[in-house]
Amino acid sequence: MDDILNAELYRQDQDGKTLVIACPFEGAPELVYFGQALPDDTHLKSLYLSQQQAIPQAYMDKPVRMSLIPEAGRGWLQSPGVEASAVDRPAWAMCWSLKAVHQLEFGFDIELEDTVAQLSVCLSIGLTGSGLLRQQLALTNDGQLDITLHRLACTLPMPCHFTQMMSFYGRWCQEFQQQSSDWQSTWLQENRHGRNSHANFPSVILGEKGFTEQQGELIGAHLAWSGNHRLKADYTLEGHRYLQAEALYLPDEIILNSAQSTATPELFASHSCSGLNLMSQSFHKEARQYLALTKPRPVHINTWEAFYFDHDVDRLKALADAASEVGVERYILDDGWFRNRNNDKAALGDWFVEQAKYPEGLLPLIHHVKTLGMEFGLWFEPEMVNPDSDLFRAHPEWALQLPQYDAALARHQLVLNLAEPDAYAYIRERLFSLLTEYPIDYIKWDMNRDYTQSSGAIAPQAYEQVMALYRLLGELNAAFPALEIESCSSGGARVDFGILKFTKRFWASDCNDALERQSIQRGFSYFFPPEVMGSHIGPDQSHTTSRIHNVAFRAGTALLGHLGIEWNLLDANAQQKETIARWILHYKNHRSILHTGRNWRLPSADGRAQTQWALSQDGMAGILVYSQLAMPKQAQTLPIRLPGLIPQQRYRITVLEHSPLPGHLMKSLPEWWKNNLILNGATLGQLGLQLPILDPESLLLLSIRAVSNWEPT
Repeated sequence: MDDILNAELYRQDQDGKTLVIACPFEGAPELVYFGQALPDDTHLKSLYLSQQQAIPQAYMDKPVRMSLIPEAGRGWLQSPGVEASAVDRPAWAMCWSLKAVHQLEFGFDIELEDTVAQLSVCLSIGLTGSGLLRQQLALTNDGQLDITLHRLACTLPMPCHFTQMMSFYGRWCQEFQQQSSDWQSTWLQENRHGRNSHANFPSVILGEKGFTEQQGELIGAHLAWSGNHRLKADYTLEGHRYLQAEALYLPDEIILNSAQSTATPELFASHSCSGLNLMSQSFHKEARQYLALTKPRPVHINTWEAFYFDHDVDRLKALADAASEVGVERYILDDGWFRNRNNDKAALGDWFVEQAKYPEGLLPLIHHVKTLGMEFGLWFEPEMVNPDSDLFRAHPEWALQLPQYDAALARHQLVLNLAEPDAYAYIRERLFSLLTEYPIDYIKWDMNRDYTQSSGAIAPQAYEQVMALYRLLGELNAAFPALEIESCSSGGARVDFGILKFTKRFWASDCNDALERQSIQRGFSYFFPPEVMGSHIGPDQSHTTSRIHNVAFRAGTALLGHLGIEWNLLDANAQQKETIARWILHYKNHRSILHTGRNWRLPSADGRAQTQWALSQDGMAGILVYSQLAMPKQAQTLPIRLPGLIPQQRYRITVLEHSPLPGHLMKSLPEWWKNNLILNGATLGQLGLQLPILDPESLLLLSIRAVSNWEPT
């Protein structure tokens, strides 16, 4: 009892959540509570006391606590929070003692030390303005000699009744795929790709058995880091359950000199008692605070799938004309504009305008685009270099590869070592020079391969490479504050809150196939809002799957994110252009709802359809995309119920667009289809709305808007 009382307790409340931390004078801090708001008069010492466990036979005489920095030196027999080694002291079995607690606006900085290991650590933990739990560890070497840091992990204890998990997997053109499983054994995700990769999105969701989009208690966690990482969900024989999240260090990658410090990436966690949608809405709110957008998200056109490397100024101008006619607001010139870049085998690193393609430079095209009222964007891949390039021939030592071995190529290219000061200075100069010379509003920043042999000499430099990338992006943001940067990595291989600090948009996937995009975008939406998700209308036949979809299915799927076009509109017929123009107008009329409102995923009970539902913050206007992905298991579609509406408020339902309606599946439409249907929010939320029967891979777009109570039905 004396040991229990020998701890200070700290509480923070934010956005309907409560955080309670215990700070023993000897031992690491403990998470007492994180969840729905507790009553103001909750007695914290009693709360802490109520969670102390019995001492079982055949275990340690003194209970090993589930702390926020598990301590090997106090008997923790699983992954500790810190693993290090030194030649002059036992730095591998820390026992932390409390130095100080500093209360901040959004949480606490808790300082601890181990005078034997000659290490100190600061745990920064608290609730953000959006109600997410944020934590980060910073470790300092207090000794005279170096230490080698093997692991530094954020640890988040989980409720003991959490026995189910949702994790993510994927591949190129099929990112953010979801899988649910029981959590009854150790789960480990290790990513050594240098970037997040298509397969290892740095997120996981843990919760009670049977959680769904709308029901169940759960916690979603995301590591804000763009490089190698490790996520581990585990449990102990004593009944503790926990998640650890960390940057993964390669052997001898992190060596701390005397007085030197390093920190983990930030770990964010969202708690929900009402399923996955509420969890996602908290992450969306946090992302929007990062973005701080000041204008609507403009409609894009990107030249890649229109022309690939075959750049002709007259055709590029003609595409701009066609794009302007359908309502495009931003034009992005993709790969192929720089010196000797005629295919993907050469020239990366030679960031000078190709005179053969652009004899007068880029200004004639840029001026044409801007005269049409559009912004201009340009594609770069600054982190890469081709062996067949002037840059590599002049400076082969700037490649991120071990000089003792043959280079391991991917997509005919190598990674440029941004941790090398001269290489960093060269790329910085090229970017700054082009951004100064030309009125560029937007950069599509690509990164098309994983790291291998990630070193310029002997020691690994994968971690330092990511830190150098962040520094370069930060310098660009500071020097060109109006510039927007998109994070693309052969699609969605680098999507995280770490790089979101410096960018405004993600390219979620290189796949523009609308059917594949439905599952990709659903997975993306668990942690990121639609306004950061690049989603484009592709050509009639997808370049990545060869599937053919009608324009409505392609456009309705793309409307769910930050809308763009990845299609040579010079090949589109008049009817297709008219259809695209209508969908773009719908996007412009409703993007404020999609990009500032609350968003829900509403899968059908038979799993064959899904509804994306966005509602304004005041609950007065909504936009709905119902997608029939496969044949329903029954003759009728199932009613959709719309959450979040004001129960007493009356709403008008308007059909805005739809795929062709199949006479071979239904004899007649629902009776309300061509009527002026008005229903109150309670009816739409509890009973729902019956929809027509659609072909697989088709959709419809509905508007739900509040009407005055006196307005006739």
